[in-house]
Amino acid sequence: MSIYNEFNELYPYIQSIRKLKTYLSFDMSFPKDWKLPKKYVPQDSVIENKSTDPTMRLISFGVEFNEDTVNTIVDSIKNVIKYNREIEEKELLFGLKVQELKNIFEKQNLITLQDLKFDLESNKLKLDDEYGTIENRDREEHRVVEE
Repeated sequence: MSIYNEFNELYPYIQSIRKLKTYLSFDMSFPKDWKLPKKYVPQDSVIENKSTDPTMRLISFGVEFNEDTVNTIVDSIKNVIKYNREIEEKELLFGLKVQELKNIFEKQNLITLQDLKFDLESNKLKLDDEYGTIENRDREEHRVVEE
């Protein structure tokens, strides 16, 4: 895979990639409300820095420069992006569905609404949250660790 293809998904969020002795630091700028799921982010590789933009989080992902660790951290960053984009899409979809439901309630009479039922296929819907997230806590130490 080419380096262009590898970084294409990261591109909107990359602020810089720096060499620090034998380490690489991927400095990423994410929206302030984005989470860093523990499932994807090794907490010892992440530092939150001050951002000049109050709507953004500046997160540095640092790893020793070798093929395995660089590939792992790039995959982690991609997973953070995918996770948060999915949350944004779900929130948008939720808003649309609430509006649809509101329209139904406005147009139907009470008797019809009392008979309203929702059938969901349970094998397609998982309701448990398997993700812990790394939040922006311990600011003085610039750590972004969460339970």
